[in-house]
Amino acid sequence: MGQVMHTYRHSGLTVASELALPEWEGFACASGKADVRILYGKGNREWPPEDEVAVHDGTLRFAIDGVGGWEVAGGHTIRIFPEPRAGETELRLFTLGSAWGALGIQRGLAFWHGSAVTRGGRTIFICGPQGAGKSTLAAALVGRGWALLADDLARIEPREDGALLHPSSQRSKLWSDAVAYLDLSERVLHRDYFRADKFHCGMQAAAHDKTTLTAIILLGEGDAPRIERLSGADAMTEAFTASLYRPQYVEALAAWLAQTVLAARICATTPVYRLLRPHALDRLDESCALIDGL
Repeated sequence: MGQVMHTYRHSGLTVASELALPEWEGFACASGKADVRILYGKGNREWPPEDEVAVHDGTLRFAIDGVGGWEVAGGHTIRIFPEPRAGETELRLFTLGSAWGALGIQRGLAFWHGSAVTRGGRTIFICGPQGAGKSTLAAALVGRGWALLADDLARIEPREDGALLHPSSQRSKLWSDAVAYLDLSERVLHRDYFRADKFHCGMQAAAHDKTTLTAIILLGEGDAPRIERLSGADAMTEAFTASLYRPQYVEALAAWLAQTVLAARICATTPVYRLLRPHALDRLDESCALIDGL
């Protein structure tokens, strides 16, 4: 391990990684000056208990039992300390999830948790609580001619003339019933590491250029699909809450103010909607039609 560097252009950053990242295969680029390095660490460390984090001199550390430990330093370096029997699949899972999210906070970036799709100059970001159906709704929209931009973490860059969303994924993580209902079995790449009934599916993806974000959609439960626009402080607060990734990292890195300001700037130029709909696959088309009609 640690002899070959793989280079990616992702979230507006050039990333050089000793760990190959097939999830970012579509973002591979020629080697160049790296903004971020992902390296294998050496030596012993004392790790905080699982589900806790430790921060010292700006370096955030966390560990996953049976997998390894991670150090995220200065917004520019992720070091992985694998357990002897850990495989690359699980190492990638936490590197591209928890560690990548922590690095975004350190850099003062908005890495929001959700799914994003684009079509005809419109780009929407879908967020909501765990199990709300973000990935399923995005995959259904892809089936109607939209292209996938993000599934899990996406960088949203606030600007006065409209927030920009950086493409971050060419895969969706879908439960088996959604894979079957959307007829995506031929797109299955592999089973999820933790959940035997969830699958990673390759999707029709957009080009790698960042695009102007035109709407944020918050998912919620309702008897019949309906969409309503939120305004003012409610729009910002609910969008920020629905998209926040690893709030314990924000707390540990004393970044609440910085992240809240980013959210306010994003929502100042982007309409925020709440989509209420029944949590049933056979009602997906109704929700997609509402989004098409925005």
